Amino acid sequence: MFLALAAFVFVGCGDSADEAKSAAEKEAKELTEQFESQRDQLVADLKELRDDLNARIDELSARMESASEELEEGAEGAYEELVNERSELEKTIDDLSEASEDAWDDARAEAESVYENISSRMSEWLEDLEEEM
Repeated sequence: MFLALAAFVFVGCGDSADEAKSAAEKEAKELTEQFESQRDQLVADLKELRDDLNARIDELSARMESASEELEEGAEGAYEELVNERSELEKTIDDLSEASEDAWDDARAEAESVYENISSRMSEWLEDLEEEM
């Protein structure tokens, strides 16, 4: 009888350990999926900003071609800034795409900062260009 009770307790403990392991694996999988979803969304947002930036660069380039020499010189600085910002944005997209779960918090904070900075500066540049041209 004692042996049967011990076997029952042992098997019961095994089930409990298996359940705990299964729950931990499920939680880890959910966290990984959440990380991947957040990363993919942030990368998509950055790519959308990059596309907007590319459109503004193309627009500015076309305006510079038809602008007077004086206006063209003034726009060259803005053009160079936009190109530099695009490079920073590309690097951020690459870094974020390669970010591991362990580095996610830092990568996300950096990407969000770059997004906010570039989008606000892009608005300022566009306002300045409208005034100049």
